[in-house]
Amino acid sequence: MRKEGPAMGMDLDRFAALASAYGGDVSRWPPADREVAAALMARDPGATAELLAIESELDGVLDAWRTPPAGAALREAILAAAPARRAAAAWRTWIWRTGLGAGLVAAGAAGLMAGVVVSGAVAPAGEADVIAAAVTGYEGLDLDSAGLEGV
Repeated sequence: MRKEGPAMGMDLDRFAALASAYGGDVSRWPPADREVAAALMARDPGATAELLAIESELDGVLDAWRTPPAGAALREAILAAAPARRAAAAWRTWIWRTGLGAGLVAAGAAGLMAGVVVSGAVAPAGEADVIAAAVTGYEGLDLDSAGLEGV
């Protein structure tokens, strides 16, 4: 039984498709196809050389082609067609300039108010038992033994 070599995986149609897609320089082809293409080129050098010559000629034409620079008239037409930049409203500029400071002041005031509200709920005024329990975490605290008699 004959084992298939690398050239068995490619025919001239596949070789022509790869040459058309990647050009006449086999080093630009995908690495997986290079070895198989080399085996086919060794097996049928005439047909593969002809296909590569055609594609190499096209590669040369494409490599030599340069895009002409844009003229002044084209640049002016593009700039004239572009939408004009609108000036920002004065109030919007003022808000952006002062917004950061105002935001920081508002956040600080909200934190202060939250602290006042929470401390009022946790420790009602004048109830030493509740304050001591909230601070220590023990509800059955004896104030006399803790040294907090006058609190």
